[in-house]
Amino acid sequence: MNPEDGEETKHDNWRSKKRGVVLRTPSDVRKVVQRITSEAFRQGKELEAAGRLGTLLAVWLKAFEIEKLADIESGLTALEKENVKK
Repeated sequence: MNPEDGEETKHDNWRSKKRGVVLRTPSDVRKVVQRITSEAFRQGKELEAAGRLGTLLAVWLKAFEIEKLADIESGLTALEKENVKK
């Protein structure tokens, strides 16, 4: 049984890596959006894909905001711990 031939395996968690990318963090999302956007510009299709690129850039911005918010929250938590010690 070869999973690459589409046959089932004993392992439910086995997945072929060639099916796509794993998006677990906002940074992963930003990398994919950057790759797609760069490819559109490289091919000179930025005007044809302007609506889709706008949506992707909104997703990129939201992922960036989430990362920065996490940084701010961790800094705030550290400050709160310092104040409790004093």
